Amino acid sequence: MTAAVLAAALVLSDPVKAQEATGYWSLSVGRMTDNEWGEVAEQPGSISWRDAQLSGVALSREWGLGRWGFVGVEGQLLKHFGEQDHIEVSVPVFYRTPRTDQVFIPSLAYGLGLSYATEPPVSEIERTGESTELLAHWFLEMEFGARASDWRPYIRLHHRSHAWETFDARTGSNAVLFGVRAAF
Repeated sequence: MTAAVLAAALVLSDPVKAQEATGYWSLSVGRMTDNEWGEVAEQPGSISWRDAQLSGVALSREWGLGRWGFVGVEGQLLKHFGEQDHIEVSVPVFYRTPRTDQVFIPSLAYGLGLSYATEPPVSEIERTGESTELLAHWFLEMEFGARASDWRPYIRLHHRSHAWETFDARTGSNAVLFGVRAAF
Protein backbone atom coordinates (compact mmCIF):
# COMPACT_ATOMS: atom_id res chain seq x y z
CA MET A 1 0.00 0.00 0.00
CA THR A 2 2.77 2.43 0.96
CA ALA A 3 4.68 1.66 -2.23
CA ALA A 4 1.54 2.33 -4.29
CA VAL A 5 1.00 5.71 -2.60
CA LEU A 6 4.64 6.71 -3.14
CA ALA A 7 4.57 5.56 -6.78
CA ALA A 8 1.31 7.45 -7.44
CA ALA A 9 2.73 10.58 -5.83
CA LEU A 10 5.81 10.41 -8.05
CA VAL A 11 3.79 9.82 -11.22
CA LEU A 12 1.28 12.58 -10.44
CA SER A 13 3.82 15.15 -9.24
CA ASP A 14 4.38 18.38 -11.11
CA PRO A 15 8.05 18.22 -12.16
CA VAL A 16 8.18 21.98 -12.75
CA LYS A 17 7.39 22.64 -9.07
CA ALA A 18 9.39 19.71 -7.69
CA GLN A 19 12.03 20.76 -5.20
CA GLU A 20 15.59 19.67 -4.64
CA ALA A 21 16.31 17.20 -1.86
CA THR A 22 16.55 18.71 1.63
CA GLY A 23 18.36 17.18 4.58
CA TYR A 24 17.05 17.38 8.15
CA TRP A 25 18.30 16.46 11.60
CA SER A 26 16.01 15.93 14.55
CA LEU A 27 16.04 15.25 18.27
CA SER A 28 13.26 13.43 20.10
CA VAL A 29 12.21 12.14 23.51
CA GLY A 30 9.34 9.86 24.35
CA ARG A 31 7.79 7.16 26.43
CA MET A 32 6.55 3.63 25.76
CA THR A 33 2.90 2.72 26.27
CA ASP A 34 0.99 -0.45 27.14
CA ASN A 35 -1.63 0.41 24.55
CA GLU A 36 -2.28 -0.84 21.05
CA TRP A 37 -1.50 1.76 18.39
CA GLY A 38 -5.18 2.41 17.64
CA GLU A 39 -5.85 3.25 21.28
CA VAL A 40 -2.96 5.72 21.34
CA ALA A 41 -4.17 7.45 18.17
CA GLU A 42 -7.92 7.43 18.90
CA GLN A 43 -8.05 7.69 22.72
CA PRO A 44 -4.98 9.65 23.88
CA GLY A 45 -6.60 10.27 27.27
CA SER A 46 -6.54 6.53 28.01
CA ILE A 47 -2.83 5.95 27.44
CA SER A 48 -1.20 3.63 29.97
CA TRP A 49 2.45 4.69 30.24
CA ARG A 50 5.27 2.23 30.93
CA ASP A 51 8.41 2.95 32.93
CA ALA A 52 10.31 2.92 29.64
CA GLN A 53 11.63 6.09 28.05
CA LEU A 54 13.60 6.78 24.92
CA SER A 55 15.54 9.61 23.37
CA GLY A 56 17.01 9.83 19.93
CA VAL A 57 18.54 11.56 16.97
CA ALA A 58 17.65 11.21 13.31
CA LEU A 59 18.87 12.27 9.91
CA SER A 60 16.43 12.40 7.02
CA ARG A 61 16.32 13.41 3.39
CA GLU A 62 13.17 14.62 1.60
CA TRP A 63 12.45 15.04 -2.08
CA GLY A 64 9.71 17.46 -3.06
CA LEU A 65 6.81 16.32 -5.23
CA GLY A 66 5.47 19.78 -5.97
CA ARG A 67 1.92 20.23 -4.71
CA TRP A 68 1.76 16.53 -3.72
CA GLY A 69 4.12 16.79 -0.75
CA PHE A 70 7.36 14.93 -0.14
CA VAL A 71 8.88 11.47 -0.07
CA GLY A 72 11.91 10.71 2.02
CA VAL A 73 14.07 8.33 3.97
CA GLU A 74 15.16 8.55 7.60
CA GLY A 75 17.76 6.93 9.80
CA GLN A 76 16.92 7.10 13.50
CA LEU A 77 19.01 6.08 16.51
CA LEU A 78 17.11 5.70 19.81
CA LYS A 79 18.44 5.00 23.31
CA HIS A 80 15.94 3.17 25.53
CA PHE A 81 16.14 3.46 29.32
CA GLY A 82 14.00 2.81 32.40
CA GLU A 83 12.73 -0.78 32.46
CA GLN A 84 14.84 -1.57 29.40
CA ASP A 85 18.33 -0.61 28.33
CA HIS A 86 19.11 -1.02 24.66
CA ILE A 87 19.71 0.87 21.43
CA GLU A 88 17.22 0.86 18.55
CA VAL A 89 17.96 1.75 14.94
CA SER A 90 15.06 2.33 12.55
CA VAL A 91 15.17 3.10 8.84
CA PRO A 92 11.81 3.99 7.27
CA VAL A 93 10.86 5.52 3.93
CA PHE A 94 8.03 8.03 4.26
CA TYR A 95 5.48 10.24 2.57
CA ARG A 96 4.74 13.73 3.95
CA THR A 97 1.86 16.01 3.02
CA PRO A 98 2.73 19.52 1.83
CA ARG A 99 3.74 22.09 4.42
CA THR A 100 1.65 25.26 4.55
CA ASP A 101 2.42 28.85 5.50
CA GLN A 102 0.29 28.40 8.65
CA VAL A 103 2.23 27.46 11.81
CA PHE A 104 -0.60 25.47 13.42
CA ILE A 105 -1.75 23.46 10.38
CA PRO A 106 0.34 20.29 10.57
CA SER A 107 2.07 18.39 7.84
CA LEU A 108 1.25 14.70 8.25
CA ALA A 109 3.70 11.87 7.57
CA TYR A 110 3.57 8.09 7.41
CA GLY A 111 6.75 6.03 7.34
CA LEU A 112 7.40 2.33 6.93
CA GLY A 113 10.63 0.37 7.32
CA LEU A 114 12.63 -1.81 9.70
CA SER A 115 13.62 -1.50 13.35
CA TYR A 116 16.57 -3.28 14.93
CA ALA A 117 17.00 -3.38 18.72
CA THR A 118 20.34 -4.49 20.17
CA GLU A 119 18.40 -6.89 22.42
CA PRO A 120 14.77 -8.03 22.59
CA PRO A 121 12.92 -5.14 24.26
CA VAL A 122 11.70 -5.87 27.80
CA SER A 123 8.49 -3.89 27.28
CA GLU A 124 7.53 -6.10 24.33
CA ILE A 125 8.29 -9.28 26.27
CA GLU A 126 6.21 -8.10 29.24
CA ARG A 127 3.29 -7.12 26.97
CA THR A 128 3.19 -10.21 24.74
CA GLY A 129 5.52 -12.83 26.23
CA GLU A 130 8.02 -12.66 23.37
CA SER A 131 10.13 -10.34 21.25
CA THR A 132 12.98 -10.30 18.77
CA GLU A 133 15.60 -7.79 17.71
CA LEU A 134 14.38 -7.20 14.13
CA LEU A 135 10.80 -6.07 13.52
CA ALA A 136 8.83 -3.92 11.13
CA HIS A 137 8.59 -0.23 12.02
CA TRP A 138 6.07 2.40 11.04
CA PHE A 139 5.25 5.87 12.28
CA LEU A 140 2.48 8.45 12.08
CA GLU A 141 3.57 12.03 12.61
CA MET A 142 2.20 15.57 12.88
CA GLU A 143 4.82 18.23 12.19
CA PHE A 144 4.07 21.87 12.99
CA GLY A 145 5.70 25.06 11.73
CA ALA A 146 5.26 27.15 8.63
CA ARG A 147 6.90 26.16 5.36
CA ALA A 148 9.67 28.72 5.96
CA SER A 149 10.25 27.81 9.64
CA ASP A 150 13.81 27.03 10.68
CA TRP A 151 12.60 24.75 13.49
CA ARG A 152 9.65 22.37 13.28
CA PRO A 153 8.26 20.60 16.37
CA TYR A 154 6.53 17.27 15.88
CA ILE A 155 4.65 14.52 17.68
CA ARG A 156 5.05 10.95 16.48
CA LEU A 157 3.50 7.57 17.15
CA HIS A 158 6.47 5.17 16.89
CA HIS A 159 5.44 1.54 16.31
CA ARG A 160 7.36 -1.77 16.14
CA SER A 161 5.52 -4.92 15.15
CA HIS A 162 5.69 -8.43 13.74
CA ALA A 163 3.81 -7.18 10.64
CA TRP A 164 1.12 -9.84 10.51
CA GLU A 165 3.62 -12.53 11.58
CA THR A 166 6.23 -11.66 8.96
CA PHE A 167 8.80 -11.74 11.77
CA ASP A 168 9.52 -14.56 14.26
CA ALA A 169 7.91 -13.13 17.39
CA ARG A 170 4.22 -12.16 17.58
CA THR A 171 4.85 -8.91 19.40
CA GLY A 172 4.93 -5.14 19.10
CA SER A 173 5.25 -1.89 20.97
CA ASN A 174 4.23 1.75 20.76
CA ALA A 175 5.83 4.95 21.93
CA VAL A 176 4.79 8.60 21.78
CA LEU A 177 7.69 10.84 20.76
CA PHE A 178 8.01 14.61 20.90
CA GLY A 179 10.72 16.14 18.77
CA VAL A 180 12.12 19.07 16.89
CA ARG A 181 13.50 19.08 13.35
CA ALA A 182 15.69 21.53 11.43
CA ALA A 183 17.13 21.62 7.90
CA PHE A 184 20.86 21.42 7.30
